[in-house]
Amino acid sequence: MKTLLLTVDALRADHLGQYGYERDTMPVLDDLTGVGTRFESAFSNGTYTRISVPSFQTSRYLAYENLDAVPKLAPTLESGGTETAVIGTQTGIGLVHGGFEYGETIDLGRDENFDEANADRPLTELIGYRVNKVATWISQQLQRRGADRLYDVLKRPYRTLYPETPFEHSGYTSAEVVTDRVIDWFEETDCEDFFLWVHYMEAHRPYGVHDDDPAYHDGAVDQERVRELMKTAGTDPDAVSESERQLMVDLYDSDVRYCSRHIARLFDYLRDRGLWDETNLLFSSDHGEEFYEHGNYFHRNYPYDELIHVPLIAKRADDPAGGATVTEQRQLLDLAPTICQFHGLDPDAYDFQGTPLFEGDGREVVTLGQPNDRDPAVAVRHDGWKYIDTGDDERLYDLTADPAETENVVDDNPDVAARLARSIPDSVLDRDVEDPREPEDEVDREQLEALGYMELREEE
Repeated sequence: MKTLLLTVDALRADHLGQYGYERDTMPVLDDLTGVGTRFESAFSNGTYTRISVPSFQTSRYLAYENLDAVPKLAPTLESGGTETAVIGTQTGIGLVHGGFEYGETIDLGRDENFDEANADRPLTELIGYRVNKVATWISQQLQRRGADRLYDVLKRPYRTLYPETPFEHSGYTSAEVVTDRVIDWFEETDCEDFFLWVHYMEAHRPYGVHDDDPAYHDGAVDQERVRELMKTAGTDPDAVSESERQLMVDLYDSDVRYCSRHIARLFDYLRDRGLWDETNLLFSSDHGEEFYEHGNYFHRNYPYDELIHVPLIAKRADDPAGGATVTEQRQLLDLAPTICQFHGLDPDAYDFQGTPLFEGDGREVVTLGQPNDRDPAVAVRHDGWKYIDTGDDERLYDLTADPAETENVVDDNPDVAARLARSIPDSVLDRDVEDPREPEDEVDREQLEALGYMELREEE
């Protein structure tokens, strides 16, 4: 059996035409929806890569805490005779202790855009950036220990010295290069039973760095303007104007369209090689992206739907008809048991917290998040409601009446909030979110920084 999992980092479902968006940003997905199953209400179990990727690689909420202690998808498949490989750029490998243990790991890193963006940074800014790392870590430790008074005392002189938060530009390898490497992998392998995970970064910041002719932006992209805009959005989101916000949306959508072109090349290759019909193909994302819907940019907020509603489409090799839509809730925890089932393994043997996608009713989706350096947040989404425990308060949203999650109605619906709160596992509520591990060397640090996990912004 052959299985291919494609994920696009930071791709939100509602920016795809297949999910109702006015722009046809990823037309290649029509190839899947016509022969596969589209899951209309699919959600990630984390608001950013460091939590989400480990969760769907293990089908466990808290896998990021210690990957060595839990069964993982790739070695599980390998034990059953399936060869495994992962190809991508900044795939989340190494962000947590342990690893995903694929038989072959091809991480393409970043290209010249990252080097160019950070080449001319002044020394004072570099020093400030490093100092900010230490200050952020200290502030987190103080707040977790309840030393709020000492935290407030120390914050004032620090903000006098460093009134502006340092910012690190990120970067990644283009969808063109990733796709070329995937095609090379198919040319090099002759295994009949494989699982290949391919991770694209094209919806992740910085936007507009690889496509010379963006689909939704007229003219050439001013790279210096984009870099400054990324910095402003990350450090002072309230200062981003509406026209600048729209520019970010246009470039984000253009990047998704660019990614679609290169995934289309991959699909054409699979057809030409006679692999299309005999391959299970799943498409999704690790989380969404925010454009100031709740006051932030990128993916640094509580588990609102713009950050957790992800596309999920599955084509099964043994179901040539396809074309179905499932409206009940699904979650990325369901990926690992589904893939194991594809390869003849019994998901029940591995104590997964997810359920195969094509089995069971709607799920109560639990999602973890940690906005910047605030306390960990936990959300549960079920039966038309979203409940969020922020650590400091509770939030409840009636998703039918208020899909944008703008009005907290917890005081008017205490019974609903209490019921949803009880459905969150105690282990999730009581977890102690670890900071990203210390990088092993400068190259490792750069990889962590590229996804923003060494770039925690102090909140005023």
